[in-house]
Amino acid sequence: MGMMSVLALWSAYWAAMFAQVAYLRSLDDGEGVSGFSFLSKSLLVLGAALFLLGRGSVTT
Repeated sequence: MGMMSVLALWSAYWAAMFAQVAYLRSLDDGEGVSGFSFLSKSLLVLGAALFLLGRGSVTT
């Protein structure tokens, strides 16, 4: 479970970083915005899936 949490946090961190890059690129010239946005969304979905998988593997 610990490793899933670490991977989920890592994925969320990089999703935020790429979202920020996409935002800054949109302010500059707009080149690559869709690519960074897609990468950010993909990492966010991956992080959410890892979080849910890690949460589901907890036994009570």
